[in-house]
Amino acid sequence: MNKILAGAFFLATLVACGVEWFPSNEVSTSSVSISTKSLAAGTVGTPYSQSLVATGGTSPYTWTVSSGDIPAGLSLSTAGVISGTPTTAGTSTFTVQLSDSTTPPLTATQELTIVMALPGALAAGQTATLRSNDSIMVPPGTTITANGNSITVTGHNGRLITSPGAVLAVPSDATETADNVVIASL
Repeated sequence: MNKILAGAFFLATLVACGVEWFPSNEVSTSSVSISTKSLAAGTVGTPYSQSLVATGGTSPYTWTVSSGDIPAGLSLSTAGVISGTPTTAGTSTFTVQLSDSTTPPLTATQELTIVMALPGALAAGQTATLRSNDSIMVPPGTTITANGNSITVTGHNGRLITSPGAVLAVPSDATETADNVVIASL
């Protein structure tokens, strides 16, 4: 009898303290979101690194590109770092997806844009694709390919007009000064 009374007293004490005997049927409203809303611009041929930021959910997180293309020469690590050395000027718009480590995972997406500009001059081993009204300095020996045709820049202090979309490639062994200007014009 003492055991029953002790058990009843213990139960009454737990109830009085607010202990629930039956688990709640509440559904968790946890969420995960991407705090990064914009990215810094970069320059072709210059190393680039930008970390994406997540909030909520449960780490570790996994990041992927779900649509669109990251600029050529860059990649997105699963840890959320966009890095590399961009090879092409232009604007790239893409969507990243964040997944947390819960089961099933919570996810979020965010559209992002990176603008890659041309440097003032191309150096040995560098390439660039020109957009309308871009201009850049190149050394002799640079190959310009546009509309299926290629020419090689010769001499110094020249001015060359090409079409947007032209691809410039400086040989890896180029040693001369980049003093020829190439302009992309319609």
